[in-house]
Amino acid sequence: MYQRSLYLTALAACTLGAIVLLSSCKKDEEEETPIICGLPNGTLKWKENGVEKCANATLFADYTIDMTVSGLSAQGPTFTMELDSLNVGTYALTADYNYILYTDGLALGWEATNEQPGSITITSHNESTNRIEATFHINLVSPISGATKQITDGQLSITYTE
Repeated sequence: MYQRSLYLTALAACTLGAIVLLSSCKKDEEEETPIICGLPNGTLKWKENGVEKCANATLFADYTIDMTVSGLSAQGPTFTMELDSLNVGTYALTADYNYILYTDGLALGWEATNEQPGSITITSHNESTNRIEATFHINLVSPISGATKQITDGQLSITYTE
């Protein structure tokens, strides 16, 4: 009897220990690591269908005839903007003017269209420091399926090269 009681006590202790250990591991797995945005030359972030994303692996902007901004997220998405106007003001984002091309984490392409234009607001452009800041939102369209992807709360703050 004593051995059986000792065995059951040891089994209960091991079971309790395993539950505590497994439940503590599960909590760590469930906690999401916050996305760290911002690179030395600036920030490009947005929400994709309400989920925050950003270019946190690479980000660059080059201004020749038009401004090209390209960013890559460590989570997979890429974001490319071709900006035709850099003057402070609000402009349409379309297939013909101020174009956006986006690939999601599955490498599926999404683009700006003339039928569902978005909007970009250049809030600041300092030509002496080559710094531009803007906000944007758009519904991008898959050229393959015609499905849409909502991009909201977009923010761009970057120093560009010429």
